[in-house]
Amino acid sequence: MKIHGICLAKNEGDLIEYSLREKLAWCDFIYVYDNGSTDDTWRIAQRCAAEAPERILLMGSTTKAFGDGLRGEVFNAYRQRAAAGDWWCRADVDEFYVDEPKQFLSLVPARHHVVWSMHIQYLFTEVDAERLPPGTAVEFPRDFPRYYVANYSEPRFFRHRDGLIWNDAAAWPAHMGVATPRRIRVRHYQFRSPEQIERRLQTRREAAAGGYEHFQHSLVATWREKIEKSSELHYDKGDGQFILDDAAAPRHIEPARHRLLKLAMHGMGIWP
Repeated sequence: MKIHGICLAKNEGDLIEYSLREKLAWCDFIYVYDNGSTDDTWRIAQRCAAEAPERILLMGSTTKAFGDGLRGEVFNAYRQRAAAGDWWCRADVDEFYVDEPKQFLSLVPARHHVVWSMHIQYLFTEVDAERLPPGTAVEFPRDFPRYYVANYSEPRFFRHRDGLIWNDAAAWPAHMGVATPRRIRVRHYQFRSPEQIERRLQTRREAAAGGYEHFQHSLVATWREKIEKSSELHYDKGDGQFILDDAAAPRHIEPARHRLLKLAMHGMGIWP
């Protein structure tokens, strides 16, 4: 079993080297596709790839407008490298797994094809604004935010099958498969410093201007509007224990009738 990571990156120069090195601990291959970075993200990715050329493969850099279908381009470019039993991962730069992915995936039943995340989303609070004012040199993981909320979930891994079809305009392959009940926990650091937040907001504005509809929540004027109240969040004590709001997270298990249909169609090979 091998894990193939699809890594889209744009203006993540503060984090991409740390992220790629961390992902090499569990990801067999990482395919990096730069979405028109204007900072040093692509240069750093090239350096990391030169140090691990057999495991970090560079798809290239594109100025195409952002869309989830860009990951489909990566999948279709490298799918011949995967075999039955392998897994594909949406390996975002700002995500780090609490549960070790190889061990987690090895326990997923063969009749299940999709693993959803439980996102532990770290937010930038007044505590972070005080300790990391604009211009502060940031070092990870030391300076990661510590206040979080865990109420979000979405697919993160899917099992490889030769018959999968991923349209470049789609967020995921068609008939991706049956979701396994247990969700893998992932730390998500989307807001890390004032400068990084400003870059992220600009990236989201550009994506929205290009027609991407899912970044409306990021269309604020300045990084200060992303400051959250620490008193309304949970604090990560570093002990590996998290308060998860499962009830608030999106449902990841299909309704019973739909699930039985998917199990039957995949089991008989009607759906690839």
